[in-house]
Amino acid sequence: MRLPMDDSNPHASPRSSGLKRAFSTLLAGVASVIPILATLWILVLIYKILGEAGDAIIDGLYDFLNQLRGQRAGDPGFWRFEFPGSEFLRALLPVLIVFSVGFAVTNSLGRHILQWIELRFERIPVIGFLYSSIQQLVEAIKGMGSERNFKGVAFVEYPSPGCRLVGFVTGSFHDSRTGTEVTSVFIPTAPNPLTGFVVLMDNDRITMSDMSLEEASKLILSAGLVAPELEKDLGASSASGAPIERGQI
Repeated sequence: MRLPMDDSNPHASPRSSGLKRAFSTLLAGVASVIPILATLWILVLIYKILGEAGDAIIDGLYDFLNQLRGQRAGDPGFWRFEFPGSEFLRALLPVLIVFSVGFAVTNSLGRHILQWIELRFERIPVIGFLYSSIQQLVEAIKGMGSERNFKGVAFVEYPSPGCRLVGFVTGSFHDSRTGTEVTSVFIPTAPNPLTGFVVLMDNDRITMSDMSLEEASKLILSAGLVAPELEKDLGASSASGAPIERGQI
């Protein structure tokens, strides 16, 4: 009678053990290379986008100047923005323009001009709605994770007792109708935290977490694969049962 082979014995199947070791090594290499390649790909993509924007600006400017001078493509005096390093300058130009706009709107005169432009846009029926919506979205993304928007991380018990959702506390207010303190919590979806829903809950039904905003964001982005010391966090929260009190947010 032939006994089944014990996989725990390293001498039982050296070929299988070698394949597993090689596969583990390959996975380790893939896990190390993918973040580097993804980062480089994003940087190259941004560089190409900036280069195309710079091409449109410079080519349009040079075409306008050549038309004023009466020059056409192929003429000896036709101006071209071509020299060693011009590609980098084309990609750098949109960055310099945006930086200049940012520097201008931080001054009093620039803010007044920006407010005047915003007011004109908002008065146009359809364009005003689109502009206001995009502006609010940009402001939300710009301040995401800041102390001004997210006051902390909280656990919301859902969908059954013992289950918890991770949320970001955005604020609190007093409900005059019920006479209770209400907390607004943004519950992001995983692994895309830009989408989610907002819940308004009584303070005594929300438990604050010891996780930082960065730890909670990593937990959501990784779908739970990158987690802090949740046992200590959840244990301390459950033992104390500390709901949000007035003035804590």
